[in-house]
Amino acid sequence: MKRRIKYLSLGLLLFFACTKPIDFNQVENLVLEPVVESSLIFYTASASDFFVGGSEQSTAEDFAEIDVFNNSFVQNNLIKVDFVFNVENSINREYSLTVSFLDGNEQILETFNVNTEASPNNLVIATQHIETFEGASLQRIKEARALVFRLTMQPGTPINQSTPGEISVKSKGILSLNIN
Repeated sequence: MKRRIKYLSLGLLLFFACTKPIDFNQVENLVLEPVVESSLIFYTASASDFFVGGSEQSTAEDFAEIDVFNNSFVQNNLIKVDFVFNVENSINREYSLTVSFLDGNEQILETFNVNTEASPNNLVIATQHIETFEGASLQRIKEARALVFRLTMQPGTPINQSTPGEISVKSKGILSLNIN
């Protein structure tokens, strides 16, 4: 008898628990909007790194090959890219970071600058710059195959081997996708 009541109760519970119809056609309207973050560059240099062979070297340059845009999934679903640059400077000189997007023929597609102030007292001055690409500018950078980073020390107080301070650059790309 107890067993029978138990099964009857369980059956009634299951019967009344599933009274709402399920609309499986809702999956056709499903839109996923993932956001993916990826590191780009990390660079740190002391003031003395800009003093080589007895003279100032005002620039440092590096590049990174990028193949994320070679993917058809990314080409079809990417709707926005934010490039975030954080620069910390404790050198008593202003700096300019130029970021250029190059195509397969090394032609510049897009470029932008990140400027940082001099630090006369050698305390860290933090600068954040966000460069957003959408629409036509996004279509241009989808053709990019390399990023070139050029850090330029601006004219100012001369430096030497014992000049204090350092500059560091950290960056990331934030890719926003729309998948439907």
